[in-house]
Amino acid sequence: MGEPVVMVSLYPEFPQSLMSSKASRGEFVFLMDRSGSMNYTRIRSARDTLLLLLKSLPMGCYFNIYSFGSRYEHIFSTSVKYKQKNVKIALTKIEQMEADLGGTEILEPLKHIYSQPCIPKQPRQLFVFTDGEVGNTKEVIDLVKKNSDSHRCFSFGIGEGASSALINGMAKEGGGHPQFITGTDRMQPKVMQSLRFALQPAVVDISVTWDLPKEVSVTVLSPPITTLFQGQRSLIYAQLTGQSSEAAEGCVTLKYSLAGHRSKKKLHFSLRPAEDTGLTVHRLGARTLIRSLEMEDRELRGQQDGGVKEKVVQLSVQSGVSSCFTAFIAVNRDNGRVIQGPMKHKNIPTPMTSAIRPALCGHAGGTDMWDDSIEDLEEDMCYNCLDEMDYGACNNSFGSLVSDIWDDSMEDLEGDMCYDCLDEEYINYVSSPTSIQEASTVPQQSDGTQEASTVTQQSESTQEASTVTQQSENCSYKPAKNVDNITRVFSQMKKKLVKFWKSREMPLEADDAAPKSVPKNNMHSSVPEQPPRDPLLHLVSLQEASGCWLLDPALAAALGKTCEKLEKSKPALVTKEVWATILALIWLHGFKMDAKDEWELLAMKAASWIHAQNAPRVTKCVEAGNVLLGCSVKKEALGL
Repeated sequence: MGEPVVMVSLYPEFPQSLMSSKASRGEFVFLMDRSGSMNYTRIRSARDTLLLLLKSLPMGCYFNIYSFGSRYEHIFSTSVKYKQKNVKIALTKIEQMEADLGGTEILEPLKHIYSQPCIPKQPRQLFVFTDGEVGNTKEVIDLVKKNSDSHRCFSFGIGEGASSALINGMAKEGGGHPQFITGTDRMQPKVMQSLRFALQPAVVDISVTWDLPKEVSVTVLSPPITTLFQGQRSLIYAQLTGQSSEAAEGCVTLKYSLAGHRSKKKLHFSLRPAEDTGLTVHRLGARTLIRSLEMEDRELRGQQDGGVKEKVVQLSVQSGVSSCFTAFIAVNRDNGRVIQGPMKHKNIPTPMTSAIRPALCGHAGGTDMWDDSIEDLEEDMCYNCLDEMDYGACNNSFGSLVSDIWDDSMEDLEGDMCYDCLDEEYINYVSSPTSIQEASTVPQQSDGTQEASTVTQQSESTQEASTVTQQSENCSYKPAKNVDNITRVFSQMKKKLVKFWKSREMPLEADDAAPKSVPKNNMHSSVPEQPPRDPLLHLVSLQEASGCWLLDPALAAALGKTCEKLEKSKPALVTKEVWATILALIWLHGFKMDAKDEWELLAMKAASWIHAQNAPRVTKCVEAGNVLLGCSVKKEALGL
C-alpha cells in the first residue's frame, strides 16, 4: 500500500462512420429464464423487455427466442429474418410465456444455440437472462469461451439470487457486457443499453502498453481488457514501483481495431503522486485485483493448493477491502474487554414462501382446501390493485383484511394443530401471527423438506381420503377427526373475503383504466386478469417491424384521440403511415422523455423509415401533430 497506484479511465468515442457501418447486421438470439422463480412481476417484466427488444431491432437482421428451465423451448427452429410476419409470430408466443419450465438448466439450450450454423455476414449476439444460479457454472462459462470467436454474449442477472460468477463469467468470456437488475431497478433501460452495445461493431485486438523510465516498473492490477463499447467506461489500475525524478513522465498506450481500422491512443501522465489523495485509488485497485483472484479461485477450485486464497486474504487484510474469505468485525472499545470464546456459526435457512397459504401440519388436505377456496375466490379478487404476492399494496386494504381473517381463523384452529411437528420458531409465528408472510414462512432444508419433519404417504385404509402428512416419528396427531374444523375455518374465510370484495364494487369513473372486478364471463378462469398495459408499451406494441405506425383505431386509442380526429388533422399530400409515425414520435418525445433510454432505438428506426419515404410536408406534419397532441416538440428533436 506504500507504492503509488495509477488509475486510467477509458471512455471511448468512436467515429460515427465506423459505428454505423454494420448497424443493420446481426443475428440476435435471446435466451430467457422461465424457471419457477421467475414468477409474477419478473416474468411480466421479461415479456415487456422482449417486446422492446424486438421492436428495436434493425431491418435486415435475424433473430430467435429461446426460453429455458428444466427443459428449453425455441420459437423458431432456426433464426429467421426480421420482418413483420415473423415479429408478429414471436410476440404472440411471448405473450403466452409463463414461469412454468421448472429449474435452471442453461447448458443444454446453449449447446443447441451454438450448434446452429452462423449466418454469413450476420454477427451473432446472444442475450442471456436468468435470476438464479446453476451447479455447473464453470462448464457453462467454458462453453461460452469455446464459442467466443463466433458471437458476443450479453448476460443479465435478475434479482439478488442471480449468480454473479455466472453473469460476469459469461459476459467476460463472450466479449459482451454484464448487467444486474436488483431491488427497484427496471430491466428495460439496462437491456436497451446492452442492445446499443450489441449494435456496435466489435472492438478487437485490444492491447495496453506502458512506457516508463528504466528505474520504474509497473504491476497491472486489473484483468486484461477484452471489450470496449462506446459510452461505456473501462478502468485500468496499475501499481508503480521504483524511484524517479519529480519531473519524470509515464505514458500508457491503447491499441485496438474497429471495423478493420487500426487505432492507437496515447496518454501521458506525471509520475509524481498527487498529494493528499489518501488510499482511495489504492483500495479500488486492491478491490479489482481481489475480485479477479476470487474468480480465479472459483475456476481452479479443487485443482490448487490454496495459494490463491492466501493471496486474497493477505491483500484483503493489507488494504482493508473485504473478500469472500474475510469479513469486517465490529469492536467495542468502550469497556476495553477482549471478547472471549470461539466464533459462532449460524445457518440462516432459505424461507419457503407460499403467499398466504397456511402450512398446516398433519393434514395436507388443509392446503388443498385453501387452494380450492382461493380458486373459487378468483372471480371476486381485485387484480388491478394486487401485485400477485404483494397484497399489502392493495388500495382496498386486502392485506389487512386477510390478516384479520387469518388471526380469527388461527384462534379456531390452534386446538387442532400438531405442534410436535412444527419448527419452534414457526410455532411462535402461528400462535401469534403478525403478518400473513410470517405465518406462511417455513424454514426449508436442502433436500426440500421442512425441518424436523418427514413426508409419509398414508393409504386409504388409515383414513377416509388419501393425504400426505408431515409429522415427526412421535406424532400422535390424527387429522381425520379435525377435518370438519378445518373445513369450517376455510369456509368462514371464504365467506368473509367474498363479502369484502362485493362491498368494494363500485361503478367505473371516467378516467379508470380498467374494471375494478373481473368480468362475469371470466369468473371461473384459472388465470388472473392481467393489469392494463403501460401506455408506452401499448404504443410500442403497435409499431411495425419496418419502423412505421399504421393510422388505425388502435393507434388513436393509444394517443387518446378518435380515429376520425386523427384523419381530419392529417395534412394534405401526406400518407397515413407517415402521419401516424410522426404522431407516435411526437407523443414519445412529448410525454415519455423520462423513458427515452427504452424507446430511443425504435424511434431512430421510425425516423429512418420516414427519411426513406422521401415524405413531403414533414414540417407541416410536425406542426399539426403538436397542435393535435398538445405538445411543442421540435422537428430536429425527432431526427427529421
